[in-house]
Amino acid sequence: MILNTSNIAIIMSVYKNDKLDHLKEAINSIYIQENITPLILVYIDGEIPQQQFEYLESLHSNNIIELISSRINQGLSFALNTLIDKALTYPDIKYIARMDSDDISYPTRLSVQKEFLDLNTDIDILGTSCQEFGAPYALKEKRLPSNHSDLIQFSITRCPFIHPSVMFRRRVFEQGNRYPTHTCFTEDMAFWLELLYKNYKFHNLPDILLKYRLEENTMIRRAGLSKAKSEVSLRLGYMFLLNKFSFRNILLIYSRYFFHLLPPKVMSLAYKHLR
Repeated sequence: MILNTSNIAIIMSVYKNDKLDHLKEAINSIYIQENITPLILVYIDGEIPQQQFEYLESLHSNNIIELISSRINQGLSFALNTLIDKALTYPDIKYIARMDSDDISYPTRLSVQKEFLDLNTDIDILGTSCQEFGAPYALKEKRLPSNHSDLIQFSITRCPFIHPSVMFRRRVFEQGNRYPTHTCFTEDMAFWLELLYKNYKFHNLPDILLKYRLEENTMIRRAGLSKAKSEVSLRLGYMFLLNKFSFRNILLIYSRYFFHLLPPKVMSLAYKHLR
């Protein structure tokens, strides 16, 4: 049985491109959280290098993590949904938190988020601010709007959360919500818009509780016409569903075509200075 001295589960997906030293930093940052020993659930999404596999197996053997694996790469949404289903089999789990396999959580991250959610029972999904690192266009401090009303408007044209910083209440998933698997756009953005449409309450803490890793090829992964079409279509649809129609929103949404079609180096400059 995995050691768990809190009511928090962490869900993390690992795949073939994850570097061993990044993976170790990410898991260690969760394992040494102050005052909390969470349930750490890890999904191996397809074949991974032998060193990474042996490292995860050793953690599993020592009851540090619970491990689920697939020899076929299923994608992030499938991995996260599988881990959510597993977390829900633990009746004592009250909160389910995200973590990426190359980021670093600050030691107080989980305790600060848990305390806020314990005191603010109307909030369903809670994010934090972050410090970016690893690329020239990284921001030392990245903060998003805090209040739910501001995040509704913000979400029409921007992402309301730093995904690996997010903590959910159990009820969000008990009520049947899961990451969408039918979109070629980022899974998290489609999920946030759907949850807003269903009237779940969002909030972001101003505290920097996560180090978010960026790499040189991050912008390359965000480029392309197909991603632009998918994002614009998604945002336009939810603009109407959320009753946020305005010419300003339409202009900002269609500007995403321009962003996704920029050369990666120019996109990096825009990403740093226009956020």
